[in-house]
Amino acid sequence: MAVLSVLIFHLNSEWLPGGFIGVDVFFVISGFLISQIIKNEVQEGRFCFFDFYKRRIRRILPPLYIVLLCSLLIGYFILLPEDFNQFFYSLVYSSAFFANRFFSKDGGYFDISSDEKPLLHIWSLSIEEQFYFIWPLLLVLVFHFLSKYKKNQEAWLAGFVACTVFLGFLYSHFYLSLSEAGDSVYFLLRLRFSELLVGALFAFLPVYQPRRGCHLFQWTGVVLIACGLFMLDKHSLFPGLNALLPCLGAGLFIYGGRSQQAAGGLVMRIFQMRCLVGVGLISYSLYLWHWPVLAYLRYVYGSYVLAASWLLVAVPFMFFVAYLSYRFVELRCKRLNLSFTAAFLWLFLAPALGLAGLGAGLKAVKPTLSFDPSLLSYGTDVCHGSFDKRCLRGAPGLPPRVLVTGDSHAAALNSFIDEVGRQEGWQAYVVTGSSCSPVFDFNESVLPESSREPCKNLKAYVKTDYRQYEAVVFTSFWSYQLGKEPERADPDYLPKLERTLRSIAETTPVYVLSDVPELSVSPIRLELFDRLGLSVERVSGRKAESANARIKQIVDRLPNVHWIDLGPAASQLSAQGRYAGRMAYFDNNHLNVYGSTSLGQLFVREGHRLLPP
Repeated sequence: MAVLSVLIFHLNSEWLPGGFIGVDVFFVISGFLISQIIKNEVQEGRFCFFDFYKRRIRRILPPLYIVLLCSLLIGYFILLPEDFNQFFYSLVYSSAFFANRFFSKDGGYFDISSDEKPLLHIWSLSIEEQFYFIWPLLLVLVFHFLSKYKKNQEAWLAGFVACTVFLGFLYSHFYLSLSEAGDSVYFLLRLRFSELLVGALFAFLPVYQPRRGCHLFQWTGVVLIACGLFMLDKHSLFPGLNALLPCLGAGLFIYGGRSQQAAGGLVMRIFQMRCLVGVGLISYSLYLWHWPVLAYLRYVYGSYVLAASWLLVAVPFMFFVAYLSYRFVELRCKRLNLSFTAAFLWLFLAPALGLAGLGAGLKAVKPTLSFDPSLLSYGTDVCHGSFDKRCLRGAPGLPPRVLVTGDSHAAALNSFIDEVGRQEGWQAYVVTGSSCSPVFDFNESVLPESSREPCKNLKAYVKTDYRQYEAVVFTSFWSYQLGKEPERADPDYLPKLERTLRSIAETTPVYVLSDVPELSVSPIRLELFDRLGLSVERVSGRKAESANARIKQIVDRLPNVHWIDLGPAASQLSAQGRYAGRMAYFDNNHLNVYGSTSLGQLFVREGHRLLPP
């Protein structure tokens, strides 16, 4: 159930909002198995750290390194050079079991870009391996300390673990509540250690024998996990106390199944079905393989939601390679008769160094994509976040009588304003801010810290100086400002926009521009895919169109506020992000200098006007 919930969540998070808790179920299972093994061997006087780690190496590393190797080779061909560089560093960290540390500094688990990181899922494996380095030593020391309490040793041990679990979950919850680190702390061991100890706790409790009680424990566990699957989602505070749902659920399920009395119950009969047992056998390999497959497909397709036809091929392929990995790698490597030294050298050190060396070599020889600088940005001389660059656009030599403002999508129209202003005979003062649509009272606290002060300055300028202009032109990344993108936005943006437009329009006419269509994939990626012969039919997004319609509804009911539709001209640029054979966008939603200039030329050529004569 754990791996299937993770798989469904990763296929589409809307299908199973809390499916990510399958990883937490894994943690509990892992903590239970490892603690039970160590406890039994310590009590029998045959525990050996070398034997323990040798078994872990044989079990975990060979399938992992094969997945890392395949991901590296595919990434060399599929990823853009800058993306491959980032992938290489994630590979190095993953092979050394520090992937969680790497990804904690590279964004959050639920970030939009995370869906295209092929090795993101290795964070959980890194957590487990780090736990394996700490817990066995700590457990052996605790056993030694409690050796004088032989009669109640397991009771003392269970009490110690229970207290640690309690304090661990409290720490996790309050740290998440008080910290401003966001999703990045999702990956940290100190917030996950207590989850693995839940499994340890149920390994140390005495076996419960009554049949009805066993069945009750298991049904309670299933209900708790089901509650987590459907009540939690990516916006929930997690892990924290919310992680108790899957962790206690998994622990109770395991605890109820420890007794022979649980056999024959409905829960056990369901989970002992051949199909579920088969999935359980390949679960580790399935977990390793499923995410790189999905990440690379999304990288090529350009959307989190993959086409049904793609999924119908991808899902069987995941199960197929997972079976091959289980059958020919996991089973064979577990039977290898190696000493700890040999296992360490040949199953860990040599593959890890080999992957790092191969990755560094491929990184060095990977061809770069060279482009005209005008195709890679909306210009480096624009007044975006500042007022000290080339702010004047349009007909040169005339005093600026138009104020143009907005966020980065307004910045991307600098060359458009240049072209249209020259043709219509006016000059504009263009000032913009990153993610900042300078409506009055805009909440800049939702922005990244580096954007907040420039946004305050831009808002202040617009509010105090708009009256010195004959017209105000306003545009923004409307779908973002309306909260339709993954990044945080001002939740009260729409009423603030309406009040701002109404206030300015009392003295100055306002011209609101529609946003340009968004692309499914960056045109730079398309350039690489074309060179590889990857021709893919994609469904274009409709977010820009929907957001434009929402903004237009407001504009149409305000006096002295006018809607300027760039759609007819902009649609000629959005076919694969190219115009006349050249890239018109530099990412999936920003025009580059060439595209912005071309939009202005098309706009004028088709007989449109931005301002009245």
